[in-house]
Amino acid sequence: KVGTKYPNEMYIIGGHMDGIGWGQAVNDDASGSAIVMELARIFSMPDVQTERSIRFALWNNEETGLNGAHAYVDQRGPMQGKESPPGSGKYPEPKWLAMIQHDMMMVDHGPPTPDGKLSPNQRPEADINIEFASTSKFGDESMKLAFFWRAANEKFATHYPASVGPHMTNTDSDPFKDLVPSLSLRENERGSQIGGNWDPTHHQPTDVLTTFNDKDYMLGLTSAQTTLGAIGRLVGASVQK
Repeated sequence: KVGTKYPNEMYIIGGHMDGIGWGQAVNDDASGSAIVMELARIFSMPDVQTERSIRFALWNNEETGLNGAHAYVDQRGPMQGKESPPGSGKYPEPKWLAMIQHDMMMVDHGPPTPDGKLSPNQRPEADINIEFASTSKFGDESMKLAFFWRAANEKFATHYPASVGPHMTNTDSDPFKDLVPSLSLRENERGSQIGGNWDPTHHQPTDVLTTFNDKDYMLGLTSAQTTLGAIGRLVGASVQK
């Protein structure tokens, strides 16, 4: 989406296309990719204008080492903000303002019980997790952006709240974190919760459409509403009548 006033400044909204599990990879990460495509659909409507640009990116090879996102950063980072050809008013790679990744958006069922069982339903305290990397070069700026996203959740989301955490890792926002403020939206905190087996479908053959219920999908909708509200404010979105 090319900005009408500042086309040379851009936010990046991402998810990853590849998956593990030998099935549909519905949660990891078709859920994040679907959010990106839905936001792209909304912003591409002919009556929607934005002052700043947005790039919607679906990365490949996240599961093999964030290879797609790393390649993008390596190839296009040096091109930021450069008009090409000179005098054309076109910026093939506008200056990055922030990168927001969506990766695993639907399951917040809580931790395993002492006997190793997992609840089939969302826990009453379910929320989306907005994470930043506190140790990155843009840690402070990313923290401010994360709380801006949480404020958008409070204003625009209809189903679940959001929480903020400082341990963003293992997703496509990692290659960007020392170059620009970066966030990751997830169903759970990546290290202690997803790493603690809060999501039994993670990289499993059970990551298919029929595994999930309406409350799971509503968690994904909450993330879409949150990012839509936040990014709409940041890019100066308006609907032309």
